[in-house]
Amino acid sequence: MAHYLVFLEQRGGCISKVSVDAWNRVQQQAAQEGERVSGFVGGPLKPTALGELYGNGTIYHAPDDALFLPSETLLCRILAALVAEEGCTGIVIGATAAGRRLAPCLAEALHASLLGGCTGGSLHSGFCRRYIYSGLVLAAYRPEAPIRIFLQGREQPRSSFFSMDRPHCISFDASPFFVPHENLPVRSIIAGSSRRSIAEAEIIVAGGRGMGGKDQFVLLEELASLLGGSVGASRSAVDEGWRPHSDQIGQTGKAVAPDLYIACGISGAVQHLAGLSSARTVVAVNSDPYAPVFDVADYGMVGDVREVIPAFIGAVKEVLQKK
Repeated sequence: MAHYLVFLEQRGGCISKVSVDAWNRVQQQAAQEGERVSGFVGGPLKPTALGELYGNGTIYHAPDDALFLPSETLLCRILAALVAEEGCTGIVIGATAAGRRLAPCLAEALHASLLGGCTGGSLHSGFCRRYIYSGLVLAAYRPEAPIRIFLQGREQPRSSFFSMDRPHCISFDASPFFVPHENLPVRSIIAGSSRRSIAEAEIIVAGGRGMGGKDQFVLLEELASLLGGSVGASRSAVDEGWRPHSDQIGQTGKAVAPDLYIACGISGAVQHLAGLSSARTVVAVNSDPYAPVFDVADYGMVGDVREVIPAFIGAVKEVLQKK
């Protein structure tokens, strides 16, 4: 019987949406295949932090303050010990920035196969299939190690799972894994924004070079605020210095899976389109009727974004006022 360990990443005392999706995916498979599921989360949690997690299994919670912003080496020691104790055959980690740092470290420690970006199928399938070359080729990889580590990002359709059962949470003593003077004091610095990261946003309003300048992104900020979404950018907009790299979407930025993606002034280079392949609905606004982004858009409008977006904002405000 397969036994999976899900690393539940906490942010500010809450479980990240990517980790919740990863837990749901494993629980769905476990319910069908009769497999076992465990989870691990470190750091202080809010009382309602585990409220989104359903299903059978055990969640190990190490409440130590030092695990609020842990190092990869510390997490590797803890997870490796849990894998050995529980006899886990697979570890599932959310494909966040922290998860991408942790996964290779853990794979080296456990001599495990690291599988990232696998599409569809069961976690214990004989092959991992993933798109390469900006989504042009579907490649198949066969893992050979007895333990497999899966990097799981958000995808469409969104993973969801509900059960009358709730996982059993028990306290985990992480003190034996701390090494004196190993961890330097770390302080979390969060940019001043009330919106969530684009990697977890359900709605994204993204701008490219067609916006014409940094000041024009104020329009996208206003639209995203009205819709309850986040602002993203293409690489060209980031290269121009109009947006920070954390907003970049694409092959060299972040892969996203929103319910709604509005591309404003983005021509649609293949590297950018690779990052939004999991978006449920794509709306494109561009002055070039032959822009590649229209090939992947569900809805498109040909026009100057500096004229279309203000009109769009006005229409959204009218709808919201009627509610």
